[in-house]
Amino acid sequence: MALLAAFVLVERRSKQPITPLRMFADRNRAGTYGIMLTLAAAMFSMFSFLTLFVQNVLDFGPLRAGAAFLPVSVVIAVGAGLASQLLPRYGPKPFMVTGSVLAAAGLSWLTLTDVHSTYLGSVLGPMLVFSLGMGTNSVALTLMAVSDVPPHESGAASGLLNVMQQVGGFLGLSILVTVFGTASGDEAGRRIPRFLARAGPAERARFERTGQLPSPWGDEVLTSGVSAAFVVAAVFTVAAAVIALFAIQVRPSDLERLRGGHGAGS
Repeated sequence: MALLAAFVLVERRSKQPITPLRMFADRNRAGTYGIMLTLAAAMFSMFSFLTLFVQNVLDFGPLRAGAAFLPVSVVIAVGAGLASQLLPRYGPKPFMVTGSVLAAAGLSWLTLTDVHSTYLGSVLGPMLVFSLGMGTNSVALTLMAVSDVPPHESGAASGLLNVMQQVGGFLGLSILVTVFGTASGDEAGRRIPRFLARAGPAERARFERTGQLPSPWGDEVLTSGVSAAFVVAAVFTVAAAVIALFAIQVRPSDLERLRGGHGAGS
């Protein structure tokens, strides 16, 4: 916090700031940055915790786990393409709201993940819904970030959008790792006595040596933490939808002005 305060102070006093703070004075642009911050927090968590799930519970190897996420890139590209085609007719706000709602729906679906979940039956569907929401959002967010920006500040405006993505990812992941650790720790506290009551001498000795519960006990602990993390991630995307709904004020008729600002900025 001290470093952030120092950065703001320096930027306010600088004649040529790296990050002009007046970028946040525009309601639509500030809202866009807020949406990117919250969506990035959720997106980073989805990849992190789903990777844990598919490798530790579904027993996917590294190569297979990587391939399991390939549909994400495809669907994001499809969503971005559809948004590009339809945005001139409807304006950016519907895509920002709809994209955030789709992301929230996908993460809410992932909260149902348990030890009996499968990739095709429980992971792929919500992952694709989330990805469609992110793709739908991407074009509108980029447009709004650089709209009505003077040519000499277009780089700072687009750069801030990328900064918000990185900061949101790091902050979100740190919060959700804490949630994951707390939830899985609580679940382990409930599971360990039950495991020890049923375990044989060899299993007890292995647990005392490694401190890790064997499958399926360990899987249940992990999925409990993953599910709790997805609950909070879904809250992040709901926050993005609320910002898009109430903070963004732009009509389809404003698109020519917005595009004019983008063109001048580039």
